[in-house]
Amino acid sequence: MIQVLASYLAFPIILALASCYYLRDNRPALKKHIIRSLVLILIAYIYVYFFLPSRNLLSILSGNFIWTIIYLLLGSVNFLIDKSARLKKKLRQLKNGEHPHVAKTKTGLSGKVIALVLTILAIVSIGGQIYSFMSVKPTWNSIQKTFSKSTQAPTFKKGETPIALAPKTVINRVKKASSDIPNSQYFSISKNVQAQFYRGKPVYVIPIEYNGFFEMMKAKEIPGYFIIDATKQNATPHFVKKPYKYATSAYFNLDAERQIYRHAVNWLSLDDPQLEINDEGKPFWVETIYKSEFLSHRVNYQKLYVAVMDAETGKVNKYSLDHLPKFIDEGITTGIANHINWDFGIYRNGFWNRYFGKTGVMKPTGNGVENGVTSVFNQNGTISYFSDFTTDKTGSDSALGYSMINARSGQLTFYSANNIMDSTGAKNNADQDYKAQQWKANMPILYNINGRPTWVMTILDSTSAIRDYYYLDASNQSIYGSGNTPTIALERFRQSLVNSGATAQNTPGSKWVKRSGSVDRVAILSDSHRVMFTLKNSKTIYTINTDDFASANLLRSGDKVSFKANIVDGQSLGNIANFENKNLK
Repeated sequence: MIQVLASYLAFPIILALASCYYLRDNRPALKKHIIRSLVLILIAYIYVYFFLPSRNLLSILSGNFIWTIIYLLLGSVNFLIDKSARLKKKLRQLKNGEHPHVAKTKTGLSGKVIALVLTILAIVSIGGQIYSFMSVKPTWNSIQKTFSKSTQAPTFKKGETPIALAPKTVINRVKKASSDIPNSQYFSISKNVQAQFYRGKPVYVIPIEYNGFFEMMKAKEIPGYFIIDATKQNATPHFVKKPYKYATSAYFNLDAERQIYRHAVNWLSLDDPQLEINDEGKPFWVETIYKSEFLSHRVNYQKLYVAVMDAETGKVNKYSLDHLPKFIDEGITTGIANHINWDFGIYRNGFWNRYFGKTGVMKPTGNGVENGVTSVFNQNGTISYFSDFTTDKTGSDSALGYSMINARSGQLTFYSANNIMDSTGAKNNADQDYKAQQWKANMPILYNINGRPTWVMTILDSTSAIRDYYYLDASNQSIYGSGNTPTIALERFRQSLVNSGATAQNTPGSKWVKRSGSVDRVAILSDSHRVMFTLKNSKTIYTINTDDFASANLLRSGDKVSFKANIVDGQSLGNIANFENKNLK
């Protein structure tokens, strides 16, 4: 902290020392100058301590310019006070018939020298700010990125229900369990929900915060945190008693962000620390840090590091992304991921293109639950951040694609998409179906279900309790399925997909199988050119396109049939092939 203070006050300190030398023979003026200098140092220390300013070279030079101006302003105030006193003395002498005499004193460095240095600092500061703001293509180039086709995006596999609890729901449940906290009157539940794998299982970790300064002084420490299974619909939070002193809601030197700041003096951050736990349940604060480019605030995403702080002892270690501890799942914090998405979507073709022409400009929708991104649990035990992109046009709800950012490596994979709605449009469509109940769609994530891009959402009521799950075809809003469990909603969506006649492709776990037997029940859907039927001793529902097999219109219970059907999870997904009704021969 002292190092940062000294760097911000380098030139003002030089001025102060020079002025002390020039005023060495004028003790009253020297005393006032020393007091003025100490006041400046005190103000600067308070600013550095509480606001934790940027520590890169451009910020330090800009800080020297600003603090020099403040130093000179304080000197001007003192000069005006002295001048007023001298004027009063002169008037008093004239009134008494005395001849006024004012001794000339040296006051410090030459005004020309000060003006020259200030001019140089101003030019460098303003120039660096403009350069940082406009030199965006190198930042875009530094993003680790790959471009892929949407058909390669995450898909549902057999037996999988990759829906996590909505963070809003998690916070609501934790608040109800807050009585488990010892001396709960001193604490509140954090709004930051941390996704991670704990002992191989997807969970959410929810920190506890102090209610205020006096509460912190009485409590002495945070008693622990909450943990909850991220994928079980009816999961309940569990309070883990693991006391720790350092927290983002703490004050002074126990503030987690300030502690990392003090032990990573030359590093910068764009986000707040996040709480993660190791396999023993020990809590750590994790913050993504970086060193900016020379004389700029520009970020180089290929040089990101991670500061990991023991929440109990305050010990800070710094790691490159390639050497992170195994328990860290989100070395790239959500705020950094959001910055990556914005820089990737907007600055591909440079600064001016963002405002003129806008070729290739994509805007993240920001419909994520935290910092514009949604944490997604992957089957391989990693976490990715999801965000979709739309055009820069006002009122557009068309998605241009979406990104998945690996939360450990920062690798961005972009999936292009055509003719599908974005997450805003998907939420609006889902909300219309629950308008009477006033429930709202939450946490939209785009998956491939049966080879088709599909928005998967959780429906919450006004208390953030889960009321439903909603699957919406991203290309056709008339194809959807809902249910009070993820499995039921998925089955209804797949059946809606079959009923609509939409083509299912590249369905994971699906296969064409031969079937034969006696028809049990039949439903002829003349308005959609479909016939649905079941076989005896089978619960699977099969669907025939009567445009392909006109004889299906004559299907009756008891008919002997044979055919091929595309089957996954026990459900018929597409049009039946090679259909034959033996009773019609």
